[in-house]
Amino acid sequence: MQRTQVLIVGAGPTGLALAARLNRFGVMARIVDKHAGVLEATKSAALHARTLEHLRTLEVADRVLAEGQRVDILQLRTAHRDRIAVDFRTLRDTAYPHMTDIPQARTEHVLIDHLADAGISVERNTTCTRVEQTDDGVTVTVATPEGGTDMITADWLVGCDGAHSTVRSQLGIAFAGDAYADDWVLCDAIVDWPLPRNEMTFSADADGICGVFPLPGERRYRLAYTQNHAADGTLIEPSLADAQQALRRTAVTGTIRSVDEFWTFRLAHKQAVRYRSGRVFLAGDAAHVHTPFGGQGLNLGIGDAMNLGWKLASVVTGQSPGSLLDTYQPERHRIARDVVAFTHRGATAMLLRDDARRHLRDAVMTLLQHTPPAQHGLARRFSQLGHSYRRTPHIPGRGSSLVAGDRLPDPLLFDGLTNRSARLHDLLASDACTLLLTTTADTDPVDASLAELYRRWHGVLTGTVLTTRWGPAVRRGTADAVPAVLDRGRQAARLYGRGPLAYLVRPDQHLAYVGPPDAARIEDCLGSIHTAPTRPSSGTAAEMV
Repeated sequence: MQRTQVLIVGAGPTGLALAARLNRFGVMARIVDKHAGVLEATKSAALHARTLEHLRTLEVADRVLAEGQRVDILQLRTAHRDRIAVDFRTLRDTAYPHMTDIPQARTEHVLIDHLADAGISVERNTTCTRVEQTDDGVTVTVATPEGGTDMITADWLVGCDGAHSTVRSQLGIAFAGDAYADDWVLCDAIVDWPLPRNEMTFSADADGICGVFPLPGERRYRLAYTQNHAADGTLIEPSLADAQQALRRTAVTGTIRSVDEFWTFRLAHKQAVRYRSGRVFLAGDAAHVHTPFGGQGLNLGIGDAMNLGWKLASVVTGQSPGSLLDTYQPERHRIARDVVAFTHRGATAMLLRDDARRHLRDAVMTLLQHTPPAQHGLARRFSQLGHSYRRTPHIPGRGSSLVAGDRLPDPLLFDGLTNRSARLHDLLASDACTLLLTTTADTDPVDASLAELYRRWHGVLTGTVLTTRWGPAVRRGTADAVPAVLDRGRQAARLYGRGPLAYLVRPDQHLAYVGPPDAARIEDCLGSIHTAPTRPSSGTAAEMV
């Protein structure tokens, strides 16, 4: 019998991202998948801003961006008219104010190559058939490529094995929700399409929905549409002519020249009633499925992986108490519930067809188009930058315009000390918590109590001072363990309050604490994330600050 610390079942984007995140913390997970290789099937394509931030943390964002097609606008059309143009260029607090369209298979290949560089490979043709767990481990029975069976014992198991998850079924966790009446067709095609290549179009008329999404490559697009019916109500087998008929729902003159392959599938809006059973977790499509409205699914799954990854790694390596894993369910379940509900409402509204309410829908969409705050709110929602863990365990505090649980904004700063531009997220640790102190005063915000806090939690806590004042920035200097950034242009204005503020930033860039720089309160919060140090660091307070 083989034993591993973490076993991941399923090598889609969620499982691969989870393995990469664990590896960043020094945890070598095993990852098994029932398929012989990456499925080249037409699946998800859209990567949103928050996901691109996650991929930057995994050090693969540049490779994805180099291959992908930038999309700035999501255009929603009904009844053959433009209704809402969701412009992602209005997003000011991210390095990625856009979407990137890239076939899911290519995203998977990039992650697989990244794992291979770290000595981690996917164990293919290996199917999970049975899950049994005890208080101190999980035993998974797998069918092997040779036709036999094997047993793998793991300290922790994560099911990333899709909508028909064997892991979820073995745990007896209900997948609550319903299927949609419409069947859908996906295909990648060469299309003569007159609209700009930086625009994704999602259209609906009385016959159904048709989405046109630009892909990398000349005149390449992904088409997603509700399957057509014949006069007698039977489904029409997808073909180039059928796809061309569906394209007419957009009322945009386009011609499909060729199609790679057609894929049909039935959609549902479902969510696992819980994401954890003992030592087993669910993530990605094993935990939630919904419509492709807004391209949320793959992004939501990678978000699961990034949330669970640092927590699981911290527990496995002994840096955090096991109770930290209790936060995965309340944080991610609520986020997914909101996404499932949002995409369900969006798809349902687009599919009203002959329903008299379609006129009200069109009027509301037109109103939103002329309401800039509403447009910006939609951009944040689709981009998943607005996802917050407010009102969940270990999330106290409020300060400035941010609340603990929020994602820390990522403005572009010009550092007056180094005379270089930098993104705020690049100043954070990706494998530890960061205590970010902000001030507009002339005094140094790192007092004796905070200096002692940094010293005692050395190894799991790093720091940065963000100040608009030349004096404290120069006095602190760039060589200190808690360096300063001189934000002379106040480009991080949202982070400054009336007095000094402290932001305890988790490795996933979400805020664990927001409030005054009170060392005792910060340490209480830090202690809920990490195991309290058993002995002081060998460095002195002066050496640490």
